[in-house]
Amino acid sequence: MTLRIGVVGAGNIAAIAQLPSLLARDDVELSVLVSRQKDPSAIVRRWGFGRAVSSVQEALDCGLDALFVLTPRSEHFTAVEAGLRAGVDVFCEKPLATSAADAVRLADLADETSRVLMVGFNRRFAPAYVEGKAAFGPGGSAFCIAQKNRDGSEYRATFENSIHMVDLIRWYCGGRPVDVSAHAVGDDQWHEDGLTATVRFDNGNTGVLVAARMAGGWEEMLDAYGNSMSVHVAAPDRIDVMQSGTMTSREMRSEAFGWATATETFGFRAAVDHFIDRVHDRAAPLTSGREAAETQLLIDRILQAAGLPTTEDPGRKWSSHARS
Repeated sequence: MTLRIGVVGAGNIAAIAQLPSLLARDDVELSVLVSRQKDPSAIVRRWGFGRAVSSVQEALDCGLDALFVLTPRSEHFTAVEAGLRAGVDVFCEKPLATSAADAVRLADLADETSRVLMVGFNRRFAPAYVEGKAAFGPGGSAFCIAQKNRDGSEYRATFENSIHMVDLIRWYCGGRPVDVSAHAVGDDQWHEDGLTATVRFDNGNTGVLVAARMAGGWEEMLDAYGNSMSVHVAAPDRIDVMQSGTMTSREMRSEAFGWATATETFGFRAAVDHFIDRVHDRAAPLTSGREAAETQLLIDRILQAAGLPTTEDPGRKWSSHARS
């Protein structure tokens, strides 16, 4: 069965991640693009869309099987809600909504309408992170330290960017968070210079988040421990596993003779494939709307513990995901 796909927004991330991944499938048709550009014909030709329209409702009126919402986060709720109410399965970039309450509402709506709703927490599909998680089995890792550091902050940096690491901590540790403590650094609550957090889960496992924005450069890593095992992931493509004093290392890029790209190593392509497969078989996605809502609820607790806002600044709307 060929799925008719609508895409809302075709900016930088979409061009790197989701659109090439969709083109690689032989069971999808890029039916319609929703774009605000006065002349989106170049994008239509590049990716082979059947047509371009200017609104989500126009796209839904074309008759779709699935909708990809790849816009700035301020526009997620309206587009996802429209898709679900129209009986269409939806893939949405992270975060699902600008507030945890809205994320919960969308997860509830997906249940009510029996639609597949998946959020693009692509790190859960990145090969190095997948292998690291598998090493600990269903009990999860006793300790997980996830870091995403960079030089320079951005508007609501912990919410916009470090949410990936919070989601990984939930995934690696398992259980439900029962205790959260956090501390933020910096004078501007909207552009914090860094944050650390500790999360204790009801199964006894503990997660630690480090997000330093005064670092010497970009880096993303995760260390996990448990079951007499140590795992170190240097994202996007290296993993070291130590057990009984023996270290085993894998470097995905070397295994692919240098041809591996961020689309594969960061899990973007696998995430798209996972969603399309769930549309076909109707099973719950690994990063379902409900899972995404739980991650947003946890990040709200982290932000509150650090004294940071859990809502958008009414005076500005911003996202690192450009829109076309």
